Amino acid sequence: WMLWWSGYPSRLQKERRAIAQIDDGWFANPEWSLDEQKRLRLIFDIVLPHRRYKLSMAYHNSFPASPPSVHPVGETERVSGHQYGVGGELCLSIRSDNWSPDITGADMIRSAHCLLEIEAPDDDGEILPAPSAHDVPVEQVLRNAHARFYIDAPTCDALCRDDVDGSCVEVAVDLRDTSCHIAHVLSIGPPPRHSRAIPIETPPALRETHLVYSGRFFVVESPSAVSASIKTVGQLRNVIGHRAALPTDSRWSCVIRTADQKLVLFLHFGGSDDLYVFKTIYAPRDPPRSGLDGADLATKRVGIVGLGSVGSKVATSLGRSGVRRFDLVDGDILHAGNLERHDCDWLDVGRHKAKLMARRLKLIAADIQAIPWTTALGAQVSSEEAGNVRAALAACDLLIDATANPDVFNHLALIAMRNDQPFVWGSVYAGGLGGEIARSRAGKDPSPFDIRQAMTQFYGAADGRPPLAAGRGYDGSVGQDRPLIATDADVSVFAAHMTAYALDALVDHDPSVYGAPAYVIGLKQGWLFEGPFDTRPLTVDAPVRERSTVPNVAELDVAFLSELLGE
Repeated sequence: WMLWWSGYPSRLQKERRAIAQIDDGWFANPEWSLDEQKRLRLIFDIVLPHRRYKLSMAYHNSFPASPPSVHPVGETERVSGHQYGVGGELCLSIRSDNWSPDITGADMIRSAHCLLEIEAPDDDGEILPAPSAHDVPVEQVLRNAHARFYIDAPTCDALCRDDVDGSCVEVAVDLRDTSCHIAHVLSIGPPPRHSRAIPIETPPALRETHLVYSGRFFVVESPSAVSASIKTVGQLRNVIGHRAALPTDSRWSCVIRTADQKLVLFLHFGGSDDLYVFKTIYAPRDPPRSGLDGADLATKRVGIVGLGSVGSKVATSLGRSGVRRFDLVDGDILHAGNLERHDCDWLDVGRHKAKLMARRLKLIAADIQAIPWTTALGAQVSSEEAGNVRAALAACDLLIDATANPDVFNHLALIAMRNDQPFVWGSVYAGGLGGEIARSRAGKDPSPFDIRQAMTQFYGAADGRPPLAAGRGYDGSVGQDRPLIATDADVSVFAAHMTAYALDALVDHDPSVYGAPAYVIGLKQGWLFEGPFDTRPLTVDAPVRERSTVPNVAELDVAFLSELLGE
């Protein structure tokens, strides 16, 4: 990157000449230098009747395509309401969005003088803020807020009720990231003269990952401007009165609602009079955006067997789509090598996949119920445990096989057929070349076994079976010299197809969005696929799967059964 001041000497002369021509009394002591990044810098003073400001103007190496930046020098507090934090750059009337290369550093200095002069205190010591030329997004304001109190819409509504003053509250605080602490209202206890807690939508699963601070909620008569100045227990006691003890030797939380309906959180860690004050973030009031009828999906129960790279993504997507009841079956644990494609991260390595996915789902929505089963279908476990798993799966509204294991398929197919459940299964080909998905619905599609047989016949007619994995995960050879490796993107695309297929079966659209009971989907060129998005619907020449019926008593061999039962 060329240094502009050496590459454009005429522009350097223009800058120096323009600044030298500032002969106003408020401009003093200009000193040119280079900073550690070889940027041209000017240190100068702006002198106003009430004080002297020492400022630094740095010319970035992108100058004159972008404006210089002006900072205060040696300040421990903000010098302006239009400043990016303590010691940060001044937000002047000349900015990146209205900058022109013909503007000079002298214009920037005059803009800084104008800002500081407008914000100078009057005879009564009152400071009037300079008008803002643009709206600063709340996300930008929060960049320097290291303690944030997040209020979602249901919690805001609950704390704005008329009967909550004095209620007990629990606040969950995430302290894992030392650069930013996030707090949520975890529970609101019964208001005075009420016997039931106020329901909110914060996931109770936060108790497992956050520190929980018990405390009280109070409505106060002071405006938010007053509450913003509260830094100590004594100052807080002056605002809320004697309605709470507020001991200085213990840990507690306190949430207040000000006269102008603002919510403020204070934490006390014990051992001093100091309080930890949070910046409040109010969530936007957005309508549901899952794209489906969440009320209908909330009543459905889904059983997923196999919580690996495909199953974990399918489970997460179903939870975000509105499914609220899950049975998760997987006896495996998450290893570090699984992180290349699994939906979880290092915080979960070493945990059972079923349990970690149950927790992940519960963190998506407060009303999600996810039961983990840390076993595999057909595994050597007690008959009682095996029976409990099968009974749980038999009670589901949809079964999903994400194991690509023929034995698991057989178990689930029989459970689905006996209980008239829709059944969805699929697998990714080696190297992420593509994959297969299929479903079987009672009274609408052929049986799972007929569909699998049709797939076998399709592969036989397609010059061999699809490429199979040779080693760990979905790695394998597809005729190339080097093995192909399925990327997370490959698995994610396939899991998305499988999720959409499952949702269609769960909602039971009529007619279905999908006209075939099985699809072979190509993600890359190879085998029989001409390229990405090469999709082959499979026609299954088999009768529609019948619904299960109660056995006809007339057809039972009563004598034989009586003999077996010893009757």
